[in-house]
Amino acid sequence: MRSVVTPRQLAEAIGVSESSVKRWVDHGDIEAARTAGGHRRISIQEAGRYLRERSIPLVRPDVLGLADLAAYGGGDSEADDPAACFFDYLRRGAEPEARGLILSQYLEGRSVAEIVDGPLRAALARIGELWTREPSGIFWEHRATQIAMQALARLRLLLKVPADAPVAVGGAPAGDRYVLPSMAVGAVLEGEGVRAVNLGAETPTATLALGVREHDAQLAWLSVSFVATPDRLREDTLGLLSVLAERGTPLVVGGAQSRKLRLPKSDLLYVGGSMAELEALVKGMRLAPRAASA
Repeated sequence: MRSVVTPRQLAEAIGVSESSVKRWVDHGDIEAARTAGGHRRISIQEAGRYLRERSIPLVRPDVLGLADLAAYGGGDSEADDPAACFFDYLRRGAEPEARGLILSQYLEGRSVAEIVDGPLRAALARIGELWTREPSGIFWEHRATQIAMQALARLRLLLKVPADAPVAVGGAPAGDRYVLPSMAVGAVLEGEGVRAVNLGAETPTATLALGVREHDAQLAWLSVSFVATPDRLREDTLGLLSVLAERGTPLVVGGAQSRKLRLPKSDLLYVGGSMAELEALVKGMRLAPRAASA
């Protein structure tokens, strides 16, 4: 994927004249930087934003370095059901097609939360059931998880996060080795214009608190997919909440096993069950941009 494109490249990718793209830039419809020689340069994130908001299809995605979209090409007979199509790609190990489907869903206007709650979650749930009846099920699940992580990583390259965006810090707690759920949270947050610092799996709550202070974060999250000792993790989470309360920083707790913690109600604690809930929460918070450094 290219980091920046020229008006000519964008024009070729969508099948319009170069002069049209230059006019859109000059009218302020597309943000662009200028080189020392005065040439227009458009970030891939800005190009993606414009195409997504205007519902402009790509005819030559490869020109923008989006070869995965070309590999996907709209899918097959199951394309009307993105979850079924994504499952098929994961099952077959079709990496470019799987990544392309996720990118296509985003460029067609779906939010990151919709993509994660929809095709990604549904397909992985089906893959996760295969080990109960197929000897190769565990292999398929591990491979599918890696492909899904690649797809999310590629998608995040298209997300436009302002330089002064508010910061959120989070991860999965100690003992929780699941990487993908917290990664998905980060992608959803960045889809809403929040800079996400994902500390990943096996993150002690004390480390998460340190990350919040280090980044002056306005939001923290804890993704709980595995709980060995619910009472201990509950105690650690309440301790984290107490530390964050001193800063007035909200904590979002979610994940497949989060309900096992039986967390009490708190003005700064949000326990959710879907990415759509997280998306709505962030929209409602209206987090403030970071102040410029002195």
